[in-house]
Amino acid sequence: MGPHSYPEVTFSDFWIKKYKTLFDGMDSDGDGILQRRDFELQAERMIKHACLSGEKADEVRRSRVETWNVLSSGQDTEVVNFDAFLKNMMAAASGCHRDPAFIDRRATLWFECVDSDGDGVISQAQHEAFFEFFGINKSFSPAAFEKMDTDNDGKISKEEFACAFVDFLLSEDPNSPYSDFFGPVNIS
Repeated sequence: MGPHSYPEVTFSDFWIKKYKTLFDGMDSDGDGILQRRDFELQAERMIKHACLSGEKADEVRRSRVETWNVLSSGQDTEVVNFDAFLKNMMAAASGCHRDPAFIDRRATLWFECVDSDGDGVISQAQHEAFFEFFGINKSFSPAAFEKMDTDNDGKISKEEFACAFVDFLLSEDPNSPYSDFFGPVNIS
């Protein structure tokens, strides 16, 4: 399902809680704020796991710094708290997250980083490493992996990954199997 297939986001309480889960995962050092360093740490973890070098490693670094630049734009500070992050994600839900080319670039880059052996699919072990990139307890990976593996072949294809990614970004359905794309949503 592409980004245009989803209704406009109304920023429900559940959607906000999903994005709090994402914020917490992006906060690589756990200090409750986002800084450029958090995104640099994520990039280095991805690069190390995927054994990337050269152009591909540079692309991962650029992508994470680009994400930081989007999140920090218009800020007079070098930190982004959850309220500012949420405001930016609300804008993205009506903007770049609706752009199929943007979504395809991001999903492809992340998929290729997680698919560390380049065989075109994500294994359970690779998915666990994906959770580790974001500081998510890897014990949550098997349940999320099973939901993403819609054809039950024991691996996640690029299409399955991209579908789950878009659904996380745009769905407000608390029963969506992809709500835990970045780990279990804290509903309290």
